[in-house]
Amino acid sequence: MLIGKYEIKNGILAPMAGYTDIAFRELCKAYGAGLTVTEMVSVRGLVHGNAATAELMRIAHNEVPSCIQLFGNDPSDFARAAEKLRCDIIDVNMGCPMPKIVKNGDGAALIKDPERAGAIVRTIKNATDKPVTVKTRLGYGMYNDGAAELIESVAKSGAAAVAVHGRYAEQKYTGCSDIRKLASLAKNCPIPFIANGDLADTTVDPPFSAVMIGRAALADPAVFCGERVDPFELARRHIALLREYFDERYSVNQCRKFFVHYFKGVRGGKQLRDDVNRAENTSDVYFALDKAQAAVYN
Repeated sequence: MLIGKYEIKNGILAPMAGYTDIAFRELCKAYGAGLTVTEMVSVRGLVHGNAATAELMRIAHNEVPSCIQLFGNDPSDFARAAEKLRCDIIDVNMGCPMPKIVKNGDGAALIKDPERAGAIVRTIKNATDKPVTVKTRLGYGMYNDGAAELIESVAKSGAAAVAVHGRYAEQKYTGCSDIRKLASLAKNCPIPFIANGDLADTTVDPPFSAVMIGRAALADPAVFCGERVDPFELARRHIALLREYFDERYSVNQCRKFFVHYFKGVRGGKQLRDDVNRAENTSDVYFALDKAQAAVYN
């Protein structure tokens, strides 16, 4: 699939707030992800030079092409933000269902306002030559398939591709992604269509142009290359990347979050997670890994 001039040869890592930081993106890219996307970045924070926003936008050396996801609702803010970005592709979040995002008119709220959604894409295109993509959902309210109108609007405004999560915003992450409705949307989509939601491998079937993988990658970043990776090897590789980019407190907290996924179903996994929950630094985490691995393989 092409996004502008960039060829995407494998599955795409879905942007996930609190998870897809620079360390995890570098890890997934190393395991074959065709494209990685940052966590959501506020256009208001970017325009006003917020330090936390700047940290979210750090790009790993292997993120080629690089993609930053923005959220907001004011086209003029997007234009000013776009001029500041140092990346290859700009993605606009029009699907986040969380109340703190939606109440401000951001994220999935834009499904209700396709005209504004189109204006955002058009304004970014006028401010930069970077390709613009959009991530959204089937609709806002249950069985109100607003995505079709939004897709038409952003496509006419110059969007290079659209990713659609197969749930409605009101569902959040409950229920199941509706692959049949995604396929119906894709058949009539005038731009490349990326399927998202409950997908666990990188197989692409028509009429989709590509797949975007989220929660399945949390359990196994190697999903992008189709290999089986030892969870202890994976955990150590992840810790090394966390230590490269972040302080000890953040690194340990991320280990706690990810190890729930990495060691689900692994013998001794519960004890390992308990030990990591008590860890004060990454040295403690490494010690817990060594102890758990010895119990499994000896």
